[in-house]
Amino acid sequence: MANLGRLNIRSPKQIAALVILVMMAMVLSFVELPILPQAPFLKYDPSGVIAALAALLYGPWVGSAVAVLAWIPRLVTDPLGAFMNILASVALVIAMGSIYRKRPSLGGAVVGAVAGIACATVVSIILNFVVMPIYQGAAFEDIVSLIIPALLPFNVAKSCVNGGVALVAYRRLEVLLAEEEPADERGEEPDFAAGLPLRDSDATPISADLAGRDRDDASCETTSPPKRFGRTSRP
Repeated sequence: MANLGRLNIRSPKQIAALVILVMMAMVLSFVELPILPQAPFLKYDPSGVIAALAALLYGPWVGSAVAVLAWIPRLVTDPLGAFMNILASVALVIAMGSIYRKRPSLGGAVVGAVAGIACATVVSIILNFVVMPIYQGAAFEDIVSLIIPALLPFNVAKSCVNGGVALVAYRRLEVLLAEEEPADERGEEPDFAAGLPLRDSDATPISADLAGRDRDDASCETTSPPKRFGRTSRP
C-alpha cells in the first residue's frame, strides 16, 4: 500500500485509469439521491467517491482535478449546486490525499479520511449560509435551525460514504494499478548481468559442470570459472 501512494502519473496504464476515473465521476455527478425527508433539497451523489479514490492513487491535486472535472457538465444546469459540490469534494480530497502521502499506510489513509470528512463537513455547512439565501431565499435563522437536524448529519454521512468507499476501492485497485519501479529509482544499483544473454558456458547444466570438475580433479588440471559482467542476478 505504501508504494502506490508515491506513484507519479507516468505510464499509459495510469493515464488510462485516470481518464476512466474522470468519466465515471462525470456520470455519477448526475446521480442524485435524497436522504433526509425533512430536507429533500439535500441530495447525495457518488462522484465524491471517485475524487477521493483519485487522491489516494495519484495525490491530492489530481483528486482535486477529478472533483472539478466531474462537475463541469453541471455548471450549466446547476451552477450553485456544482459550485458547492466542487468545494466540498476538494476539501475532502486535499485533506485525505495530503495526509496519506505523508503517511502512506492504512493508518495514514484512515486518518486522512477522518480529517477529510471533518473538512468537507465544515466547508459544506459554511457554503449553505452563502448559497441557500440565493438559491432558496432562506433567512439566516432558517439555515441555523437546519444545522443540527439536517445539514450536519447529511454532510457527515455523505463524506463518510465517499471516504469509506474510496478506501475499500483503493485496497482492491492498488495491486492492479501498481507498477514495478526501475532499480535506479529505488536507489539500487542496476543489475547489468541480469539483462545480458547467457553464454554457452553459463548455460551448462549443473550436473555436467560437476562431472567436468571431477575429470579435472582426476587429471590434476584446474580451470577458471566463467566470468560474468556486473553482479550476479538476484532471484
